[in-house]
Amino acid sequence: MKKTKLQLIPASKLLTLKRNPQYLTPFQMESLKSSMRRDGFVVPILVTPTKGGKFEVISGNHRFMAANELGLKEIPCVVSTLSARDAKRLAVNLNTIHGEPNPELLAPFLAEMDAELLREIHLEPDAIKSLAEFDESLGKALAELELPDSINRGSPSKYTHVCKCPKCGVNHVSKT
Repeated sequence: MKKTKLQLIPASKLLTLKRNPQYLTPFQMESLKSSMRRDGFVVPILVTPTKGGKFEVISGNHRFMAANELGLKEIPCVVSTLSARDAKRLAVNLNTIHGEPNPELLAPFLAEMDAELLREIHLEPDAIKSLAEFDESLGKALAELELPDSINRGSPSKYTHVCKCPKCGVNHVSKT
């Protein structure tokens, strides 16, 4: 069994996952924030150490974003040193356990996996059917695209900043 530890990590040291196979509607995000205000941050997020003393969020990106919007300075985290391969597998498996990932968001994760790793992914029959239906349209769309000369495939290196909009009073992710 892998060694993990539970610790509070400054929000400024956490990086969101490059891709997230899960989507929350604005109503769901507001419900999450309401729950966090009422009950606290009761379920730690899973992170893995990255370069420069930072940690990448493998599972719990929406909880992390909600915590940022609420102004939390420290986030409860389960820290596990993971290979890129294990991180991908866990990101998909934990998201399929905690919800129903959108096929359009899940497909890019799966497309980067080899057959051996795909065998370690848990997908319900309905999800497999949706992905198969989506894959056909994805293939046509991708055939028409021209990829840029270089693609940045690295993890985000900047902290996600949240600010309160002076016009509407809502918290937004800032572009800086």
